[in-house]
Amino acid sequence: MQPSDDVVAALSPALALGERVSLLVAGEQGPAEVLGFVTSLDAAAVGVIDRRGLEHVVPRERVRAIRRVAVALGRRPESAPRDLLDDLADRAGASGDCWVGRISTLLKGRTPPVSVPPWGEWATFGDARARFEGEWVTLPSAPEDVVVAAAWWATRMGARSVQVRGDSAPEGFTRV
Repeated sequence: MQPSDDVVAALSPALALGERVSLLVAGEQGPAEVLGFVTSLDAAAVGVIDRRGLEHVVPRERVRAIRRVAVALGRRPESAPRDLLDDLADRAGASGDCWVGRISTLLKGRTPPVSVPPWGEWATFGDARARFEGEWVTLPSAPEDVVVAAAWWATRMGARSVQVRGDSAPEGFTRV
């Protein structure tokens, strides 16, 4: 049985791996916020990876408050300079029509995966290779589930927008 002051256990519905959260953590120099995706969860601690790739394993008794946090909204991707988008696509090896969308819109209401590919500049999803750079993830046209998987991966590193190059993109994307 969890102690009555276990704010993690009191969260309803129960916390799950892959969710994005903000933890208020008691420390020697006062409270501090830990913001990121839940990577581990047991009776003793909560593991959260932040956008810099740092893993924070926080003892549950040090968690003073917890809240779920939506994926970051980001800027308006359709306002991005075309030369920036073209440069990102060139480095990603993706060509064709340019479609852009907010990661937050694409992922809204979807269940986050328990895990994603390792941090880095590149990841492969099915037959598509995605590239993360700055606030963007770029990949060639692919089925929606592949674009969603790439978005979950890139958002853990701080991406907020997705660019798909080719004949099609998920519903809600804007052709620029």
